[in-house]
Parts: sequence; C-alpha cells; structure tokens
Amino acid sequence: MTQELALIPQYLIQRGNKTLENILSVMCGVAGLSLLSQIAIPLAWTPVPITGQTFGVYLVALLWGRKRGLAVILSYLAIGAMGLPVFALGKYGLSFGPTTGYLVGMVLATYWIGMLSDLGWTKTYLRTYLAAASGSVIIFACGNIVLSFFIPLKALFTAGVLPFLPGDLIKTSLASYIAYKSQKSLSGK
Repeated sequence: MTQELALIPQYLIQRGNKTLENILSVMCGVAGLSLLSQIAIPLAWTPVPITGQTFGVYLVALLWGRKRGLAVILSYLAIGAMGLPVFALGKYGLSFGPTTGYLVGMVLATYWIGMLSDLGWTKTYLRTYLAAASGSVIIFACGNIVLSFFIPLKALFTAGVLPFLPGDLIKTSLASYIAYKSQKSLSGK
C-alpha cells in the first residue's frame, strides 16, 4: 500500500476515508481548477493563452496527491469534453489542437507532482517548489511537442515557452507556498 502524505489524503484518512468525502474533495478540486482556468489572457502571437489553469494543476497535485489529483484532472477533462465550458476562455470539447499537448502535460504533471507530494515532498518549501517546477517542465515539454505541429519550429520558444515563464515562476512559487504552509499547519509545526 502506497503512503499518501499529501494534505487532502491525510485529512480524508483521518476522517475515516469515506466515499462521499472523497467524491466531494474531487468535486471541489474540479470546481477550483475550472474557475482558475477562466483567468486567461490571450496573446496575439501564440494560440496558447496565459491562464490560471497551471496554477490549479500545481495546487491540486500538491494538495490532493497522485490518486485524488488524477481524479480531479481527469474529471475536469471529462466534463470539458462533454461540453461544459471549463477550459481556458470558456472553451469546451476535446480535439487535437495547439493546446492539446498542454492538457496532456497537465495529466502527466499531476501524476508526477502528486506522487512526490504523496512521498512527503511538501514537508519543506524547497522540495515542494522543486516538485511543482518539475511538473512545469513536463507541461511545457508536452505542450511544445504538440504546438510544433501548428507553428514553425523557429517560433516555438517565443510562442510556447518564453511568454509563460514569468507567470509560471509566480504560479509554481505561490502553489508551493500554499501547499507547504497548509501541510505545515496540518502537522502543527
């Protein structure tokens, strides 16, 4: 049995790990991720907007852990695929497009960051930040692989990475701080 040291699993396990509470925690994660996705700034030179979506992914993975974090992100993608406007800029539906790789990267990053969180990486700020930052690398890598089908390779860095770096630094730092402080307050230290 895998140890789950992420905050939400610890809390749910302390409360008896009831099915209804697990479902509600996933629903809360989906709602939060959906709301954060609506914070979006379209950019003229790239089909990829700056969004709060990745901040939500980092926070969900760090707080919910691997299993519950994946439940959140996959549920989010499922309701978006079914037609609810939960994606950035109120979009919905899944099709192969410029942002598909970022969505795939978010699933992989949630798995990775959530696994690190379950292993106790949120016990120090540095390790929490490194977990979130490594997830960011996964999202950028997947996003740019797919984006390369839609824009010239020479424009890939300026369209798929560069405009997002300052915001991503803020998002990973803030998500890490929230997760670390939350974990610290749960442990009473």
